[in-house]
Amino acid sequence: MPEVSDQALLERLKLEWEETPFWKWMGFHITYAVPGTCRVSFTARPEMFNHDDYTLHGGIIATLIDTVVGMTICSVYETGKDMTGHTTTDINVSYLEGVFTPEVTVEGRILRKGRTLVVSEGDVRDANGKLCAVGRATYMVFR
Repeated sequence: MPEVSDQALLERLKLEWEETPFWKWMGFHITYAVPGTCRVSFTARPEMFNHDDYTLHGGIIATLIDTVVGMTICSVYETGKDMTGHTTTDINVSYLEGVFTPEVTVEGRILRKGRTLVVSEGDVRDANGKLCAVGRATYMVFR
């Protein structure tokens, strides 16, 4: 994968996604985009960690995967042009290691782009680059 973003795509995705209320509230930032692959950075707030072992809550991790997969779909379909919207139909997450750092990166990749369904995956890494979770999601695309 090239490490240089498609600048026009990156700017379009930032306009579409980073200004949404949910993204602002969560604090997600798109750092990399090429068609079919996107990366998001995130700094977790203290209330997002479990109180017993101080790991990032699994729901936040699942949200990161679902979010980056949705955005990755928008890297190959343009809302209002190629589709009217999209929705998650299935998601699974495998938690491999606890996330103890507030800085997290998630990268999504499209595995298969069908006529109606898109299958993608996402990797969640902590600030040290350790792979902490992986997930796969299927989305339905509305045309």
